[in-house]
Amino acid sequence: MTVLDTEQEQFACDGISVVGLEGEIDIATARDVHARLAERAAHGCVVADLAGVAFIDASGINALVGAMRDAAREGRHLLLAAPPRQLSRILDVLTLHSVLPTYPTAGAALAAHTRAAHASGRVPPQAV
Repeated sequence: MTVLDTEQEQFACDGISVVGLEGEIDIATARDVHARLAERAAHGCVVADLAGVAFIDASGINALVGAMRDAAREGRHLLLAAPPRQLSRILDVLTLHSVLPTYPTAGAALAAHTRAAHASGRVPPQAV
């Protein structure tokens, strides 16, 4: 089983949706966050909008990585948008930016995804 697929540019996207997350992503909420993201990835690519997240702990990071793995198994992208500073620092330290692409806003993530779809000849995604 491939843990992290670095050939994600080959994924065929049937659309893209934005999942807004807020509050704390910790041991109490990580399972629900993972389930929400994985469910959306079953139907298309996903932008996890973290603008409303005030705190994230290790279980939250694991939820994001797990959702990315689930998305990759489905042949979908998972992009992060507006991560809190704490999460950006963790992604830097763990060198996860290459497998969890991160953008300053959900709009920037959608635009980057659309550009990549056009460049690769895939059907342009639709925001839901």
